[in-house]
Amino acid sequence: MLKNGVKFFLALLFAILVMLAVRAWAFTIFFVPDSSYTPELREGDRWIVNRLGCTNLHKGDYVVYLQDSVSYLGRILALPGDTIVWHGTHYRIPVRCLCPCKCPYCKCYWVRIGKKKILVYRHQLVGKAYLLFHLGF
Repeated sequence: MLKNGVKFFLALLFAILVMLAVRAWAFTIFFVPDSSYTPELREGDRWIVNRLGCTNLHKGDYVVYLQDSVSYLGRILALPGDTIVWHGTHYRIPVRCLCPCKCPYCKCYWVRIGKKKILVYRHQLVGKAYLLFHLGF
């Protein structure tokens, strides 16, 4: 009886460690905390974030990124090399990162968060996000 209990405890401990490793390295959950993300997103939406899915991004994809240690969810409006119009002036999204991060794969993306639009660097991205479900509370 004691042997079975130890085996069960070890199996449970192993399963918990694997789950924590997968959540920390490959996937995480993001939820929309308030109504500042409207009109696109609703408060209470749950999103699964693929941390490994930052390499092949397209217009319209949702991404989670970090800014000042806070996670934000946004939708990609323009990719590196695209031209955007901002207050009547044409701008080109840089193909290379403009900050001194020295990462060779870093790029910039034009992202909308609610009514705000900002430039997000590749090294700020947590991952690509997919809607799971909405809880209305």
